[in-house]
Amino acid sequence: MAAARELARRRGTRLYLAGGVVRDLLLERPIRDIDLVVEEGAAEFAGALAERLDASLRVHDRFATAALTLGDGSRVDVASARREVYEEPGALPTVIPGASIEEDLARRDFTVNAMALEIAPGRRLLDPFGGRRDLARGIIRILHDGSFRDDPTRSFRAVLYANRLGFRLAAPTRRAIGQAVQGRVFDLVSGDRLRREIVRIFSEPDRAGAARRLQRLDLDRVIEPRLARTAAGPRLRMAETLAAARSAGVTWLCYLLAWMTQTTPAAAVRAAARLMLAGRDRERMIGWHRTLRRLGPGLARRRSSEIARRADGLSEDELVAAAAVLPASDRRALLAAGGDSAGIRLGIRGSDLLAAGVPPGEAIGHALRRTLDARRDGQISAPEELEYALKAALGRIARR
Repeated sequence: MAAARELARRRGTRLYLAGGVVRDLLLERPIRDIDLVVEEGAAEFAGALAERLDASLRVHDRFATAALTLGDGSRVDVASARREVYEEPGALPTVIPGASIEEDLARRDFTVNAMALEIAPGRRLLDPFGGRRDLARGIIRILHDGSFRDDPTRSFRAVLYANRLGFRLAAPTRRAIGQAVQGRVFDLVSGDRLRREIVRIFSEPDRAGAARRLQRLDLDRVIEPRLARTAAGPRLRMAETLAAARSAGVTWLCYLLAWMTQTTPAAAVRAAARLMLAGRDRERMIGWHRTLRRLGPGLARRRSSEIARRADGLSEDELVAAAAVLPASDRRALLAAGGDSAGIRLGIRGSDLLAAGVPPGEAIGHALRRTLDARRDGQISAPEELEYALKAALGRIARR
């Protein structure tokens, strides 16, 4: 931050670290992103800083902010001190630049995020709402009673921070969330904004703890009312364990699917609509209960080839979520058949059978399917594929 401090001194403007970066510095936690606040002219300041750091720059005029992406992929956000006005509950705020740093801190969500550290020209900590005290007490507390009416998504961020830091919610904060849920202010929040909060929560460790917090606050009903009737903890803990053991990527959707297991197909459709899921995510959510039926109970009694066929086409999210809700023996069978054996590919093709004298027709497809099953079941090795396929094709022709 030496370059930013020097630039601020040259321009004669006060420069602050603010928000989560101050919180994490005081907690001695790793710093994720750098948030800088200048008294005014964030875009100008960010442009000059981007030149010095050889960083890419993106300006957001509506919010009087700018974002720098450095060569190592790290990010620096620069904002002008500002006030915000919410025209109605759940709406995006109207930004009013030209505010003092104290006014800027007063618009923030929680006391632990409403601190600023002046780094140019001097050094001082601004903590007008007792954020440092709440850090010491392990408390997430809103700044004012109307906070969740202004922006209901702050309720989900309260869960995010409490879960991440191992903090508890202050009693008035819990009551305010309850009032927001009962007042149905979440109905005014778009599915896109709601989904972003769920993605953030389920992209961090201890998803089971996060789901438990959401349920205690009735925030699960905001996603889908039937989630309130399900015990998410064991399934989400198992999903996390399985995901950690696999090399392929598992996304936030895995944990939502595991949570939705004890609901109904209709509930899955409603959840997909409420969160404005699109593309493959929407298909996976809507088809989740069909996926579970397709896998069915008793997988451990089936051959690897049959399990692999049933699991064919499943994403890693679906595979891990399904495994998390199955009995242990079925779980092992699914992960084995949906993993290594499902990845087996034949070294022979239909053209090899034609070249060996098999006439064109459905016997070729039949033989290739039988051979793939035999490979997945461990009955043959790769060098034996052609011989096995020829016997299967000729046997099929003989039976016609």
